[in-house]
Amino acid sequence: MIFKLLFLLLLVGVAFFQSTQGLFSALIMMVLALSCAAGAIGSHEWVAVHWVAPYLRPDYAYSVALAVSFGIPLVLLRLVADKFITRACMLPLWVDRIGGGLCGLVTAFLVVGVMSHAVQNLPFGPSIIGFARVDATNSNALPIDGVEATPPDPDAPQQNLILEPDRIALNVGSMMLAGVFSGTHSFIDDHPDLVQTSAWVNAVPTQVSRFVKPESISIVRTQTVPFVYDFKPAKQSTRRGGGGDSIPATYDPIDPAAGKEFHMVRVKLKNTARDKHSSHIFTLRQFRIVGQNPQQNHMTQYLPIAIQDADSTQTINRHIRKKETNGKDWPVINETLSPRPDNNSEVEIVFELPIGFQPSHLAYKRGAFADVSFDNEAEHEIPDRHNTNAPPPSTANNVAPVKPASNNSNSTRRRGRRKRGNNSTSDAAVPNSGRGGNVRGFTANQGKSFFGSQLPMTLTAYRKLKDVELSGDKLVNGHLYGVVSEQDGGTKPVVDNFDVPDDKRLLQLNTTRLHTRSGLGKALDFASRTVQNYLVEDDRGNKYQMCGKYAITTVNGQRIIEVQYFKDQFGSIGGVGAFDKIKDAHLKKNYELGLLFLVPPGAKIVRFSTGGAATRADDLSGEDLIAPK
Repeated sequence: MIFKLLFLLLLVGVAFFQSTQGLFSALIMMVLALSCAAGAIGSHEWVAVHWVAPYLRPDYAYSVALAVSFGIPLVLLRLVADKFITRACMLPLWVDRIGGGLCGLVTAFLVVGVMSHAVQNLPFGPSIIGFARVDATNSNALPIDGVEATPPDPDAPQQNLILEPDRIALNVGSMMLAGVFSGTHSFIDDHPDLVQTSAWVNAVPTQVSRFVKPESISIVRTQTVPFVYDFKPAKQSTRRGGGGDSIPATYDPIDPAAGKEFHMVRVKLKNTARDKHSSHIFTLRQFRIVGQNPQQNHMTQYLPIAIQDADSTQTINRHIRKKETNGKDWPVINETLSPRPDNNSEVEIVFELPIGFQPSHLAYKRGAFADVSFDNEAEHEIPDRHNTNAPPPSTANNVAPVKPASNNSNSTRRRGRRKRGNNSTSDAAVPNSGRGGNVRGFTANQGKSFFGSQLPMTLTAYRKLKDVELSGDKLVNGHLYGVVSEQDGGTKPVVDNFDVPDDKRLLQLNTTRLHTRSGLGKALDFASRTVQNYLVEDDRGNKYQMCGKYAITTVNGQRIIEVQYFKDQFGSIGGVGAFDKIKDAHLKKNYELGLLFLVPPGAKIVRFSTGGAATRADDLSGEDLIAPK
């Protein structure tokens, strides 16, 4: 309660002080606070990872980065404003006081909200001066005044500060990052609920780290599982003269709630995810999965509910939701955990998700992200729920049996064409060199690019965007899009090929969209994709500009194809621009993305670059991309 009162008093104090400065001064401060809040929220992750964590204790990095990214620009901008704006507006007293009070209240919520969130990110543990946003009690909790701790409710609502200044400030900043300060996608796509994320990442014992380096995790596989389990350990017999474990361990299977299903994600914790003691120690809710629910356009995040059984001697690979300790059923979400010794630093965690949920990425602690897709996952072979101690057929190595998932995504393509693959987390990128990271926007996929004039599918039901030129079944110039499922029964003239000049060959470069995480990275990435200075280079040093592109992905529950092709494009002039129906957020799972280049016969393409601030380029020399003569 003391923590809540401190920030309530600070909120009132800032609001009152700003109200005494008059409307003009308070308005300037409000505008500066809004701008600095948006800038700090969008950039503090990048600052934390690159500027603070390498030189300070990493667990403090996000708090320091947020406070510095907000506080220093706000103070400097206010000093500049006071120096160059020396005269206030002459307004009636009541307008000055009321207007100043309202602007001061907004400023107070922003300043106190950002600073309170920074304080809550410090590694204090589950409680800060008596304030605990989430109940992180675990089975090792000591009795308080002789009263045993009770298991927490995993679904209990969070505690909030009085008037919730932290949530208001973060929501306002996120909205501005999706609006006036927006790039190609908003900050909230990566962080649907930053307050909840910070609460669970930091509500851990002091020996558990809060920060890991970027790219410290990877996704091994995903699969649906039919049950999670409540585990009761073996017990000693209570009969007189009884000995040994006469009551065996039991596993009670639990079904998902109505309208939901269980998805297991197997995560590889890399060496860079180890803490200062070279250990992998975590609590389950330091993981989160972000994605989109059916019929919703915004991102949502979910926390794990279960983890793989620690007993590697069990024949069946089970995932434990609750574990009995001292006669009480404790949820595993707050337990201090580590990978099972036989799992090569891999962890299987289970999420209870709405049916049809489309994942975007999985995050671990603060700093590590990995893209996730359920499109090619296998299904768990369902064991007999009434005989859970008997193994199902073909179990081995403590891994649940799987059957390959069907993939009919290529069913609309004509026979005889070179096989194309959907982009997923399993696609391998070609080698690269230089700097630039995800800022470069795209990377080429191994073994999937080719020369050919065919469209990715035959179009018979399509819409034209702006001017489109067709010649027979060829797209000469223009921009088309359509619904994939409508192409078999369409009535419009068939469009099946690109119109390629006789002295050129069309390279279709299969690529993966790279997504930046930091605010600065998103800005640079946005600039790079606005210019679209995408080039391929042959072994003689000749460079060729992109002349078109296409994408196939899911938009609002429908598979959409969108094609652009301008064979006469010169530099950035001629037509190729942003997709109209397909947005950046749609290129994260189960999609195909191709960039088109016209090159002369016989040219061997050895390099792909996206130009701009990213100098890193893909080495295509091993792809054998030689234009037919």
